[in-house]
Amino acid sequence: MTAAALAFGCLAASPAFAASKRQPPASKAHGKKGPPKGCPAPKEEPAAAAPLPVAGSKVAVLDFTGDDAESVRKQVMHVLRAKGMKLMTGLRPVDSPEQFRELSVAMNLVAYIDGEVAVDGRTASATVFVRNGLTGLRSASVTFAGERRQLGTAIAKELWERIGVPMGEACADAAKPHKLAREPMRINAGTPLTNAETDAAAE
Repeated sequence: MTAAALAFGCLAASPAFAASKRQPPASKAHGKKGPPKGCPAPKEEPAAAAPLPVAGSKVAVLDFTGDDAESVRKQVMHVLRAKGMKLMTGLRPVDSPEQFRELSVAMNLVAYIDGEVAVDGRTASATVFVRNGLTGLRSASVTFAGERRQLGTAIAKELWERIGVPMGEACADAAKPHKLAREPMRINAGTPLTNAETDAAAE
């Protein structure tokens, strides 16, 4: 046996060499696991777009309260008309969401608008409320505050941008089929009297 063969035999018999032969190959660097081969990557669902207000929808603008309330109310009405809303201005507020819902069905209203105005010297604030006609509940409120003379300008520029989404939702809700929570009240007046019964009662 040659010296080279003898050296190889000694190396093969050593424990370190045997362990290295049994060791599996090093794994590849771990990375982010993707989808299985041949499977398409999952697609993200696009976010649903907010419903848009429908031109010609009927909106009730109720009275505003507070100092200088009527001028703010008129500015709000100007914005609504510019966006194609049909306004009803002679209604009085009712007492409960159920009554608002019933009034919406009877008058074909999609929403109600009212507000509060406060003036303190040269500054003022106005809060505008949107009430959904289908639910009878307030769905949004937006407040404008600043110099009194600039309040109308801020409302003209920003009101629709801030109430457009709840107004669109109100229009979409109004288009859904729905019915009154209760039937209109009927008064049972009894059975009509005949002529004979009327004569007998007169005697």
